[in-house]
Amino acid sequence: MNSTKKWRCSLFITASLLLIPFSFLSEASTDYYDSYEDLAEHEVLNEDYEINYEELNSDISVLAIHGGGIEPGTSEVAKGVAQQVNYSYYLFEGIKPSNNLILHINSKDFDEPIGREMAQNSVSVLTIHGYHEDDSIAYLGGRNRDYKEKIRHSLQKRGFHVENAPDEIAGMSKKNIVNDNQLKKGVQLELTAGLRKTFFENDDWSRKNRENTTDVYDQFIDGLKEATESYNDTLK
Repeated sequence: MNSTKKWRCSLFITASLLLIPFSFLSEASTDYYDSYEDLAEHEVLNEDYEINYEELNSDISVLAIHGGGIEPGTSEVAKGVAQQVNYSYYLFEGIKPSNNLILHINSKDFDEPIGREMAQNSVSVLTIHGYHEDDSIAYLGGRNRDYKEKIRHSLQKRGFHVENAPDEIAGMSKKNIVNDNQLKKGVQLELTAGLRKTFFENDDWSRKNRENTTDVYDQFIDGLKEATESYNDTLK
């Protein structure tokens, strides 16, 4: 990384850390990289980030484009539900020792080819995101109303607090990867930090502990599985 980029990186990280405690916006609302090409010029695959996926040609695919250490817990949810229903999944995961926030690319600008192609080849898409808030809430966004309502019902009957996503994380743009599919509508599920921490033992979402999931995680995955299977049945 050249000296100019290092200076920008330091400034970005400092500014992000100052803003996060006062922000109600989605995690990393100010992005350092504006495209995958830009990111790939300065970050090293399998050293700074990983791309993990399984393409099963399912009607619905499940994506976590801010996975790993970028928005902790989103990879585990995306992969967990996809494997339960045997659907395609895609994870873009930060694996830096720290400062993974820098790897966040806005959902409208996220153009890593494997992930974009998977979304475009799907009938609809479910994306899992993290939201910087301490209350335990699942926010529903995206343009697919029918799928959203099935998720709302399935999660609420299991005791989860579900709300409509506020405007800044509503996921309504047609350029958003969640809506870049055959139906031109998907579901953007924004999970607060308070909720995601309950998915792991002792509320510890550190990398070494994220394999130790809780009953709360299992219930959440069951809810998404039920809703996704029910919605998929309407596509046949």
